Amino acid sequence: MKESVIRLMTRLAVQHKAVNLSQGFTDEAPLFELVWGGIAAIIGGDDERIEHLEDLTLKQIQQEVGGDGDAFMQMPLREILARLQNPRDRFNQYSYPFGLPELREAIAGYTDRFYNFRPDPDNEITVVLGATEGLSSLLRATCEPGDGLIVFQPFHEMYPSQAAIFGLEPRYITLREDAENGTWNMDREELKAAAGPGAKAIILNTPHNPTGKVFSEDDLNFIAELCQERDIFVFTDEIYEHIAYDGHRHFCMAAFEGMRDRTFVINSISKTGSATGWRVGWVISPAEYTPRIRAIHDTMVIQAPTPLQKGTARLLNQDEAVFRGMWEAYDEKRRTLVTALRKVGFQISPPEGSYYLFANYRQVEALKGMSPVDAAMFLIEKVGVASVPGDNFYHVGNEGDDYLRFAFCRSLESLQEADRRLTEHLS
Repeated sequence: MKESVIRLMTRLAVQHKAVNLSQGFTDEAPLFELVWGGIAAIIGGDDERIEHLEDLTLKQIQQEVGGDGDAFMQMPLREILARLQNPRDRFNQYSYPFGLPELREAIAGYTDRFYNFRPDPDNEITVVLGATEGLSSLLRATCEPGDGLIVFQPFHEMYPSQAAIFGLEPRYITLREDAENGTWNMDREELKAAAGPGAKAIILNTPHNPTGKVFSEDDLNFIAELCQERDIFVFTDEIYEHIAYDGHRHFCMAAFEGMRDRTFVINSISKTGSATGWRVGWVISPAEYTPRIRAIHDTMVIQAPTPLQKGTARLLNQDEAVFRGMWEAYDEKRRTLVTALRKVGFQISPPEGSYYLFANYRQVEALKGMSPVDAAMFLIEKVGVASVPGDNFYHVGNEGDDYLRFAFCRSLESLQEADRRLTEHLS
């Protein structure tokens, strides 16, 4: 176990006043429907009051809080909200440990709209404290110490850490870059070998962090057939599901033939709603395992925040267009950062999805001969741009020694400032 390198780089970015492209959170506002749903629940306290607040005009607010027009216009927002707050509160208190019924229903409808299968809200959906806690709960619910856990590397740094907590034995499969074709590929024979005796599950992250690979339908069919043949679970992390470029498409493994009873879907509002700090997520699980997942979740954290669950339900019930257009804003940012990095010598296979670039820095003159850590520190201290050393995403070998990870989920202005600094110091 070790400290999160990603969090360390974020702290160093603040210390050195660097443009923080290390950690995957935006510096722009979350989707408004999400925000409004949370605010309305916090202030309203129950459904009747929330509906009342929804349609209030400024004139009606003035009438409710008191005072003439001039006095109202001078009243601080804090005082207005205090007078509007419902004393009969329900949504700021404990609720169902495994999620508000309306949120579980919203998740079921949302999943059905996008992936053509509808999980049972009562028996297959658990609302959790973000995707990380969701993975932790289902690992504890399904695995025993010594079980083999297949992990694609480069990986999210929490996967091996969580495996260690529960005494699992990671089996690493390396995605390798085909720079000529601009793709990241898995070795199917390597995966088949890892799926031998003792293998319990595969962690599948698509769209992928940090490479940006979107596993194709053909990739997923191969994995599905292998899992059925070898009796292996799939834990699929889908938090970047709506961020895919250039015609690539995300497929949910649970919708594949024969996979519904062996697939555990992990998702959250962090990326879909641009609200990484809300910590509201969910697990879709085969009904057989749901009670155990819920019991472990309840024991560890009790529940996700009630008013934020209300906001999440509101967002997931929105029209599909809200989500389907999400990739467009990120695509402009992707192209901006790809251009900026290539200009100073980085070699990049443009990501097919997610909002990260896994960039080879060996041809950047100022970084030649440096370790990934030294290269990342040079960029923070001398250039003012924060990244993450590539070896942080690998367990074995030196596969990550050529790479740095950059997040392009920041504002376009932040990315343009990063471009300016990179050009000034590395050209």
